[in-house]
Amino acid sequence: MNYCGGKIGGGSDQRGNGGGPCGACKFLRRKCVKGCIFAPYFDSDQGTVHFAAVHKVFGASNASKLLMRIPVHKRLDAVVTLCYEALARARDPVYGCVAHIFALQQQV
Repeated sequence: MNYCGGKIGGGSDQRGNGGGPCGACKFLRRKCVKGCIFAPYFDSDQGTVHFAAVHKVFGASNASKLLMRIPVHKRLDAVVTLCYEALARARDPVYGCVAHIFALQQQV
């Protein structure tokens, strides 16, 4: 499974693609400001789809608050986890990522 948007990690421009909105701000239809918490992790292409899933399951405000409490060097892992869990929940609303765990347990 693809875990998160195409742009992973951060560049020198905190907004990502040359001043355009990141995938999160594009989805939320707001201006992407310098220092946007989502910009380093959600590009404007695939990131929009992945952020939509994160927003639907966790909410933009909750995801933002969660990322703000995590040290910068661990945020990428948190975003990957949020994306994975949100996409799993979209596929299986009842079990989410636990369905994948159950499937793996059946293989052992």
